[in-house]
Amino acid sequence: MSSEQVRPVIECFCQILSSYGFSTITSEIFRLAKFDQNEATVPLWRLLYEMIHIDSDKISQNKFDQTPKDEIVDIIKRDLYKRGYTYDYFLSLDNNMQEGSRHLLVCVGWLIYHVKLIEKCMKQCLNSISNPTEIVENDKCDLIEQIKQALHSNSKIRSCLRAIEHKNPEDNHPMSSFESQLCQYPHLITQYLTELDNEHYKLNLFLFWNKHEDIFWKWMESVLDQPTTIAENNELLHEIDCQHLEAEKQKFNATIDTLDSALVRLEQLWISNDDHASIENDVSSIVASIDKQISSLFNKLLDTNSVFIKQSVSE
Repeated sequence: MSSEQVRPVIECFCQILSSYGFSTITSEIFRLAKFDQNEATVPLWRLLYEMIHIDSDKISQNKFDQTPKDEIVDIIKRDLYKRGYTYDYFLSLDNNMQEGSRHLLVCVGWLIYHVKLIEKCMKQCLNSISNPTEIVENDKCDLIEQIKQALHSNSKIRSCLRAIEHKNPEDNHPMSSFESQLCQYPHLITQYLTELDNEHYKLNLFLFWNKHEDIFWKWMESVLDQPTTIAENNELLHEIDCQHLEAEKQKFNATIDTLDSALVRLEQLWISNDDHASIENDVSSIVASIDKQISSLFNKLLDTNSVFIKQSVSE
């Protein structure tokens, strides 16, 4: 997937945000964050702060600048934790907003999906030009259909206004009272056309996003595929080693339980059989085999633990 494919989609997302009260953010910030560049850190903290306040009456951009950084970070971490974003490495990011832009970018992607950010912007757009009671609350397909209908109505009204704009009042063309009034106040036509052009632009952004958002999510997957830092890599290795050790331990315990059951059955067989001499050799052979298996498993467990300890010390 080339940058030529990705950039327009991210720019579309940024323009949607800008149109609905968010601070200006560019596709370049997203690109820098993918490669964990520190320049992208503060803008993404700001974006997260504004996203968690999207349900407020008005997204306050000034509060971010007026509030201490450590307080902002604490607010965001607590809010996201309550929403279910409990990734340890994100929660352990420093409060100075100096690093961790890739983790913030992943978090932004999670929050976009979790709060249905684009759908909320769609509803806000439709509410501004339609009867709010007619807006479908949950179905994204219905929202897109309403966006298309609104775009169609917008185009028709713009065409009518442009036709009126070019009419000459002195000509004897039949006109409605509304058209006559508009002809007397041409500045109103210009004002209405400007508003309709803005609406047309916003509606088209949603259609473009709906058509190409898969590109955005595939790009977000590529962010997750980026090489991890040394600290993250050590943390991951530590987790894998612990998981491997625990798996070996569980395997050992399960085998012990199985062999213990076998010994119980052998004991019952010994008790129930009067001819002890005939099965003594078989039992001895089985017990020796069991001892060998237990010894092998135990040594393997010790070896695994030893390797884990050496790796921990070397780190």
